[in-house]
Amino acid sequence: MDNARNKYRSAFANLSKIYRNPLFILTIITAGITAYLLEVQMKIGVPYWDVFTYLNNALYFAGTGKGSILYLPPVVPFLTSLFFKAGYISLNAIFILDSILFIIGVIGLYFLLRERFNGIQSLTGSLIFISFPVVLAWATAGGIDIPGVSFSIWAIYLTVLGMKKNPKYLYFVIPLMMLAFLTRYTAGLIILPVLFYAIINIRQIQKIKKVAAGILLELIILLSGFLYVYMHLGTITSFYSLLANVLTSTSKGLGDVAYNPNYWYYLQNIPNYISLAPFSGTYQQLLNPSAGFASILAYIIILIAAVGLIIYIYKILHFKFKNKVNFQNKYTATKAVSLIILIAGSILTFNSTQYLLSEVFLFGACFLLYNLLKSPEAKNIDLDIMMLLWFGAYLIFQSTLGVKVDRYFITMAPALAYFLILGLSEFINKIKPKIKNKDLKSWGIYSIIALIFLSSAMVTYIGHTPKKTFTKDIGDASNWIKGYDPDYTDKIIFSDYPPAVSWYLKKGINGGFPRFYKNPDDFANALQNKSADYYIDSLSEPKLNLKGYQLIKNFGNVAVYKRI
Repeated sequence: MDNARNKYRSAFANLSKIYRNPLFILTIITAGITAYLLEVQMKIGVPYWDVFTYLNNALYFAGTGKGSILYLPPVVPFLTSLFFKAGYISLNAIFILDSILFIIGVIGLYFLLRERFNGIQSLTGSLIFISFPVVLAWATAGGIDIPGVSFSIWAIYLTVLGMKKNPKYLYFVIPLMMLAFLTRYTAGLIILPVLFYAIINIRQIQKIKKVAAGILLELIILLSGFLYVYMHLGTITSFYSLLANVLTSTSKGLGDVAYNPNYWYYLQNIPNYISLAPFSGTYQQLLNPSAGFASILAYIIILIAAVGLIIYIYKILHFKFKNKVNFQNKYTATKAVSLIILIAGSILTFNSTQYLLSEVFLFGACFLLYNLLKSPEAKNIDLDIMMLLWFGAYLIFQSTLGVKVDRYFITMAPALAYFLILGLSEFINKIKPKIKNKDLKSWGIYSIIALIFLSSAMVTYIGHTPKKTFTKDIGDASNWIKGYDPDYTDKIIFSDYPPAVSWYLKKGINGGFPRFYKNPDDFANALQNKSADYYIDSLSEPKLNLKGYQLIKNFGNVAVYKRI
């Protein structure tokens, strides 16, 4: 009897530990939020152009479509095609895929934060990441930004494990970096923080030659597979041109609706990416937080975190000066001067034609900064500076590109969450002696912060989310054409949103864009010269009067024109 009671108590105690485990709590919260976001996304529809391109490419990979722009990153379309092959041919498939990869990324971020912080701090940092408007709005939207950053998080985490605990983890880093790159090409920059962390900790690896040989062989195999796939698709030349344009910044984005030459765009909008004013707003403000207004919470958290980071840096410098750590080294002054020169060089070359040089300067500056700050007081400085390099490398790259979209900041979001929780933890540690309540000292403050962030983020999301997007109207218009003209597959159809119409009609659609013409008559003449039978307009406001075409049906803001 007593043994049975003891077993029951033991089982209850173990269950209680699971319920109180920060990772368990995070998983439940993340899954719950993601399920809600997914349900909303399925109702409102696809939020932007590129998602339809990925869906059309998924049809190609599933063997049921022609695909479009196949040199774009293939991982999300390929994984989506697996749903199609299983018989679930729906745009919801890409929403579900994003949701799964989002949850995986959040869990990976928690594990990464646990290498630096305790459980409740890591939980809070992960929930702050989830609460970023720029993350929350795109978590289930069918894009490639969240999947790309999720693979990047795991690549970084396994690099840390491989260098500090078991080098076998390093064998997974290259595949994950390749996955990140093939999910979103700009994710390839994750190689900079990975390389930095590997170099400064390389002395800790045993049997380094064996590990290096294995990684090199793995890299050769993966690169061979990559080249084979793109040659098979017949898009290797297009991919090479795209990559060359990005590396040399020869494509400045002139003429693109998202063109923005402001190099400080992302830095200026960081408060908006952290927290938006809640209650009311538009869906576009949710997708593009820079168009909205930052909440008071964003400025408070930035101020507190900044104070905490100053305290942290002061502690390191105070320890080094007090104990004269490294100051007996005659090269210290030279390193300090070199650090200043490299930082200055990185700032001065911070422009669209020399950003690669700026990245090199930043990389070198991080090495010198690590060398100058490492001490017994800064046990995790290697991880801190790696995250600084993560943030800085993407900030330089994204800022110098001519095209700027708020969702590109997602590549920097994990690093931002890292420094916010680092600053918060240092600030809270400073005020802890004044707090009497033990629970408040240990986990209470962090729980309150996480709760405030989540509550504000969800209220903002609900207040900014519409009942549907205009792409739902494109779907209705496309489905109407199927019934109106049973021979639609043989007709020439143009649209100013061709990927969406192509997805719904499952046929090739030509692009027709009135903004590229001086007036509607010139555009109408162009349609007639190309023998367009139908034109589906979704973006013009007010609707155009097209010579030789009759507006035959409206679906919200979407108009269907037929040649007379």
